[in-house]
Amino acid sequence: MKTPISNDIIERLKNSDPSEVHAAFLEFIQIYLSPVFGSIPKREIEIELFTNLQRLGAIDKAPDLYHLVSHLRVTRSKARNLLYESNLRQSTFGQLDSELFELLIRPQFLSTGDKQIGIEIQNPLLQDHIKYKLKSLGQITDGSFSPDIIKLNETAFVDLFDSYLPEASKAAIKEALVKAGARPELSFKGVMVGALKAAGKIVASETGEELGAQLGEFIIPLISSTSITISDKFKSLFN
Repeated sequence: MKTPISNDIIERLKNSDPSEVHAAFLEFIQIYLSPVFGSIPKREIEIELFTNLQRLGAIDKAPDLYHLVSHLRVTRSKARNLLYESNLRQSTFGQLDSELFELLIRPQFLSTGDKQIGIEIQNPLLQDHIKYKLKSLGQITDGSFSPDIIKLNETAFVDLFDSYLPEASKAAIKEALVKAGARPELSFKGVMVGALKAAGKIVASETGEELGAQLGEFIIPLISSTSITISDKFKSLFN
C-alpha cells in the first residue's frame, strides 16, 4: 500500500480555519468551471491549487525546495516552477524587496578562496529580483557554485545593501564605524567595503577556512543596534 501523498499538507488543512478552506475550495471550483468545465489547462490547475494551499498555510510561503519535492513528490524542477509561478502571482515588488533585505543581513563568506559573499535564495522569483537589482546597480552575480547560492564580491554586496538604506541610517552607521576606527575620509560604501574585507579575516578559523555563519554577527548590528553597540562590535575589525 502506498503512503498517502502530502500527509503533512493534509494535516495542516485539517487544522486550518474551515471557513477559509471552504472559500478556497469555492474559488478553485469557480476557476475550474470557467469558461466551461475542465477547459482550464492542467498547468493552471496545479498553480491555482498550489497557490491556494499556500494561502491556507498548508504549504509555507517560503518553503524549502526539498520539502516541496518530498511532500508533493515532484521533481526539483517542477517544485521550482510551481514556486516561481505562485510567487509571481502573489508577490509585489515591495514584498520581494523586504524578503531580499532580510536575506542581506544574514550573508555568508564562501570557503572558495575568492572572498566572495554567498546568499542562499531558494525562491526562484527572488533570485531573478536580486539579479535585476544588481544589474541596475552595475553589478553582476555568479550562480555557478549552486543554483540556490548567489555569489557576490564585497563591492556588489555593499551596493545592494546601500540601495536599501535611507541616508540618515547610512550616516549613523558610518559615524559609528568611524568611531570604531574606520577612515573618516571614505564614503559610506568605502567604509563598508573595508569593514567586510576585515570581517573576512576575523571570521577565518585557525586553519584558514572561512566561517560564513559568523558574518551575520557583524551585519545584523548595523541594522538593529545603537551606534555604541556598532562601535564596540566593529572595533576589533579596525584594530
